Amino acid sequence: MREETTAMHDASTLVKTHKKMQVWLSVSFIILLIGGWLYYPLGYFLLVCMLGAMGIGFVKGRYWCDWLCPRGSFWDTVLKRFSFHRKVPAFFRHPVFRAGWLLLLMTMLTIQLTPVWGDLYAMGKPFVLILTMTTVVGTIFGLLYHERIWCMFCPMGTMANILGRGKMALKVDENCINCGICETVCRMQINPGSYRENGQVNHGDCLKCSYCVESCPQKALGFNGADGQGPN
Repeated sequence: MREETTAMHDASTLVKTHKKMQVWLSVSFIILLIGGWLYYPLGYFLLVCMLGAMGIGFVKGRYWCDWLCPRGSFWDTVLKRFSFHRKVPAFFRHPVFRAGWLLLLMTMLTIQLTPVWGDLYAMGKPFVLILTMTTVVGTIFGLLYHERIWCMFCPMGTMANILGRGKMALKVDENCINCGICETVCRMQINPGSYRENGQVNHGDCLKCSYCVESCPQKALGFNGADGQGPN
């Protein structure tokens, strides 16, 4: 019992620390979004996010999307207050829909960059434009459905999903009774309990946030074995 209590405390500490980080990341996102229209080269930060999401994806799946993404933090700390928190329709996760968004944004970026290629200052504007447009789309859908809906078809998140599927997987042990509590706190609307027979959550969109680990009454979830431990 003492080990379970300690493990649960570890997950709770991680979640609390993460929420504090998200406040500052949200502020940085707002500054970046506004500042980008005043100084276009700030748009290059979008490249950092792309490389970060994919690079970390090789090792930890979509860890970046929850712990380090400024816009993801904005969704959680600001948009969450106004969202209807509805179940997201399945087609938003469909591979064709996600691939379509990736193709659309890459096409838009190519068209915007071609006329200004070589002008390092002007080349930042297309990235700012993409960031603004996708934020507007994510905000509209986030208000209507769920604050994290954009993350379900975000092109960077999709790449991290592909590269990191099965990496740092959430473990589910036999103590799981599939009560559904974990699904209610999962911002990607995944049900870890449904993976009990597999022993781990193989869903590529798991954000490694530990919210489900913290909330599990059976202590059946964990990233370092199903012991209530959060990710390292």
